[in-house]
Amino acid sequence: MTRPAERHIPHSEIFGAGPAITPGIKGSATGPASHQPAGPPGTGPEVSFARSGLTVPWNDAQESLLELAEACDVPVQWSCRTGVCHTCELALMSGTVNYSPDPVEPPAEGNILICCSKPAGGVVLDL
Repeated sequence: MTRPAERHIPHSEIFGAGPAITPGIKGSATGPASHQPAGPPGTGPEVSFARSGLTVPWNDAQESLLELAEACDVPVQWSCRTGVCHTCELALMSGTVNYSPDPVEPPAEGNILICCSKPAGGVVLDL
């Protein structure tokens, strides 16, 4: 049995925005500056990260443009690494890429999925 005063105790909850969720973000304003990847330089086509101001030769040791960006500490978003979620979709400013594996759905016109793509020639990425 409840007493009359207990029936009128207000219940409150606080709602608000939670912290931003950015799956797989690599790099930040306080992280290391973008740089050439460790090890011997690649011999493939040039990959330019436009926002980072970095151009590096492609190295077949990387499985994808995402892996190259990570090796260079270029800030990048990703989640699935297989072309399913489109979290890594970004603008391809110039050049062409090949996919392996092929994405489940193609990216928007002028964009690529860097998690499952390799440069077919020189490329400029909006990173």
